[in-house]
Amino acid sequence: MYELIYYNARGNPQDKKHSTAFSYLVSLHTTKTFHQYRQSPSSPNASVNLSTGHGSHLLVALPEKPTLHVYLYGKESPEQYIPLPEIMTCLSTYKDPNEKTPSLLLGGSISGRLYVWSLNSGLLITVKQAHYQPLTHIAAYSGFIATGSKDSRVVIHSLNTLLINGCDDDLKSDNAFAILTDHTLPITSLNFNKGLNNDLKLVTSSLDSTVRVYSITLSSQAKLATTIVSTDAVTSVALDPAMRALYLGLNNGQIRYVPLFKANPRTKVIEAVGGLGKIVTLKPDVDYLDTFTCHQDHHKNASDLFISQLKLSLDGTLLVSGDSKGCLFVVDITTKQIRKKLKELVGEISNIELWTIKADDSKFDNSGVDKSVMRFIPILKRSIMEEKDLNNQNLLMKLTTTGPKDVWNLSKFLKDVQSEEKV
Repeated sequence: MYELIYYNARGNPQDKKHSTAFSYLVSLHTTKTFHQYRQSPSSPNASVNLSTGHGSHLLVALPEKPTLHVYLYGKESPEQYIPLPEIMTCLSTYKDPNEKTPSLLLGGSISGRLYVWSLNSGLLITVKQAHYQPLTHIAAYSGFIATGSKDSRVVIHSLNTLLINGCDDDLKSDNAFAILTDHTLPITSLNFNKGLNNDLKLVTSSLDSTVRVYSITLSSQAKLATTIVSTDAVTSVALDPAMRALYLGLNNGQIRYVPLFKANPRTKVIEAVGGLGKIVTLKPDVDYLDTFTCHQDHHKNASDLFISQLKLSLDGTLLVSGDSKGCLFVVDITTKQIRKKLKELVGEISNIELWTIKADDSKFDNSGVDKSVMRFIPILKRSIMEEKDLNNQNLLMKLTTTGPKDVWNLSKFLKDVQSEEKV
């Protein structure tokens, strides 16, 4: 199994033609580059891949224009230019666990609105005035959509409520699942843990130097479980896949490791750090035992350096980090050694995505042009859908043939076991 890294940057604001703005899809463990995209600058967290390989699409929201660039894998230049209602400052998608590709596109605007589009039809399902300042991050998982903004608030929506009350423009207290107001400065990252529905947690970070972990349940909404106070402003956060630790990207170019479980020095029993509303204050790491300094060392302690993006590999052993200068490193977590330095980009690293593929995946072979590939996505509507749109909507989908599934036959199994016992 291979792991791929997609990354892009904000680009140079003075370059109006975006001639220096590139995106790359590369291998995590080797030097192979799978694809390069041109003219693809975006604000932080404002680009998203719908899938990978031949027939997949990359969506990039331009940082200073209400325009969406749509790229088709295998082609460097944009395949579509879709006008948007306003400038989008962040993008995300929602994928049902039973689906292979996302069904909803989520956009956060410069005016604080949350847009929800159907990717199969292009219909604008709902628009919510979630915040009063630009959105900075959108996270979606297990029927919940969380939005963070420069107004320091985090709003959690229930997907069912958004779809049922699609035509209601006002964000009332009974429409939002929860409104979190514990932070005091702009939100920098939102992360759901990929666990069970009854153990869902949301990790938020802010420029107020705090990271907060909320426990989310349908019965009790969102409860603050742990508050981590850092030594510097937190600009990005990565979660360990097993929720064993957090990695905090700081505004001084360092990355701080925060374990969520520690051994009790008296009983030697592993205990959870935090929980039940506790406040955990991090002490200065003078000896750099829990600190990664690869970005700080590379840029010689630059004053305006900060970690903009963090991601962890599937097994939790490699850390992929990007900074405000356009540099990216793949670091071994155990030894803190740099495994790989990726190609530098112009401007702040805006987005990092990690994908896993099979070694023999036919989507990445160069066997020629597939004429059956859907080159375009539906045009995204700029007005909220009405009832007549639901009755007359056109779905753009590619239907594939699948072989018959093997159904487990209980009676045959019992007969086989019975015959084996006789022998």
